[in-house]
Amino acid sequence: MSTLPIPSFTTDWAAHLDEQLDDFLHTGVAIIDDCFDKQAVSALQAESGYINYKEAHLTHGERAATIRGDSIRWIDDGCPIGMNYLASINELAQYFNQTLYAGIRRSEAHFARYPAGFGYQWHKDNPAGRDERVISAVYYLNDDWTDSDGGEILVVDKLGNEQKLLPQANRLVLFDSNLLHQVNITHRTRFSIATWMRRDDDVL
Repeated sequence: MSTLPIPSFTTDWAAHLDEQLDDFLHTGVAIIDDCFDKQAVSALQAESGYINYKEAHLTHGERAATIRGDSIRWIDDGCPIGMNYLASINELAQYFNQTLYAGIRRSEAHFARYPAGFGYQWHKDNPAGRDERVISAVYYLNDDWTDSDGGEILVVDKLGNEQKLLPQANRLVLFDSNLLHQVNITHRTRFSIATWMRRDDDVL
């Protein structure tokens, strides 16, 4: 069992996002750098390094490494640091409910580990005919990431422009869950947290 101290994930979401809201409405993409304090980042990095990962699958349950090459660990009570991250994301969801009337009712997230040589081809986070996911977010955990390391997320925004973003530590990328996006091939092991704010109730 982990003995890591539980840091504070308190952050002022309004301070990060108020000036970006109009642009987020038009493009469907927002970026928050320096999202949490250093202790919170370090704790998430540590937890991401010792948890057990399982190979991720596509929506229909198949494993296709040529399409998706990550391994994942859903955040639950066995991930105490991750649960504090998720609690902060739920506060972010309330911010979006208050400012954009987003109708978000819950959030979910998993740690993701991409080994060198893998990525995730173009996809949307809502499968065809589904709309439970409202806003997607990816939080990055790797220090000292450079252009040559690859692993960028590409998002085709609402204006049809392709945004290419490096997976820098303590960066949170937010985007409409219906936007097309992919993870480029990474050239070093890449750690992140994939996150979704959803409009449906939790299924027990």
